Amino acid sequence: MGRFGTLVATVVTTAFAAFAVPAAALAAPMPSAGTADFAVSTPAQRLAPDAQGRIRTELSIANRADHDLDVKIRTVGVVPGDDGQARFTDRPDPAWSAKATFPPTLTLGPGAYRRVPVTLTVPGGLLPDIYLLGFVVEAQPGAGATGIRVYHQIGALVTVELPGPRQREMAVEVAHTGFIHLGATMESTYRVRNVGAAAALGRGQVKVDSTLSDTNIGVYRGSDDLQLFPSGTSRTLTYRYVAHGLFLIARPQGQVLYGSGGGLLQTAQGTGQAILIVPWPTIIALCLLVVLLTGYLYWRRRRRIAARGVHRRGRSGKPACAG
Repeated sequence: MGRFGTLVATVVTTAFAAFAVPAAALAAPMPSAGTADFAVSTPAQRLAPDAQGRIRTELSIANRADHDLDVKIRTVGVVPGDDGQARFTDRPDPAWSAKATFPPTLTLGPGAYRRVPVTLTVPGGLLPDIYLLGFVVEAQPGAGATGIRVYHQIGALVTVELPGPRQREMAVEVAHTGFIHLGATMESTYRVRNVGAAAALGRGQVKVDSTLSDTNIGVYRGSDDLQLFPSGTSRTLTYRYVAHGLFLIARPQGQVLYGSGGGLLQTAQGTGQAILIVPWPTIIALCLLVVLLTGYLYWRRRRRIAARGVHRRGRSGKPACAG
């Protein structure tokens, strides 16, 4: 799943044995009656309640098969994870499931497409937050000759936002790298974690400063879109920048900008270690300089040795003075 604010479609295929069958029967081809080809989608935007505390949305279900398809619809809880992932609990959501109204069963003809209306009533006592609610659409296959029934399930995620101020807290940690980096392009990561009690929408970025001149080199944004950080989850974001000139001693600072729900913008940041970035042209130039300097010193040494040899031969060839 890329973002919680967009549709998440997780296809789960589970096989249930209606009764014990021989091992040979398990290896047999699956019956054609157990096949299902369908799709489920939900609106991508976050949903907000109206003045009466109701949220209206829809599930779009399409039957791509060439036969009738019976489906069951139910709500399930969602457990958010790190890096934008989520897991369905396969159990009703304790707060929202009893407040969701929709047709629990549906029959679709071959190639049929249906928009299923869903109405959610905000449960009493909920604090302003961003809530995740899952829907599971399950196709009901006919019994096959092998006695095995295959249930095809597609899960879809909707995001419900109850507006209002709420205390939110984020933390940023920049990954440690070696002090010396060879090459002009530097790529690393930083981790943004929601350590507060409510979900937050944030945008991560990295500010790169030169430690020698104490000036800002650039700000590198990880994404142009806001990302959802449910409470207790984190995302690992990547940043990349290119050094110009002979070398650069930089210190990256990871930042996340997020809202409190009351119109105020907050910032959390974490500073990484200093990094010496040496581009390859500089490395090649230094290597050539070392080679030239070594050659020059070797040539100077050979000249001195040769000059000493000539001087010694000149002294040994002088005639002795008569007494």
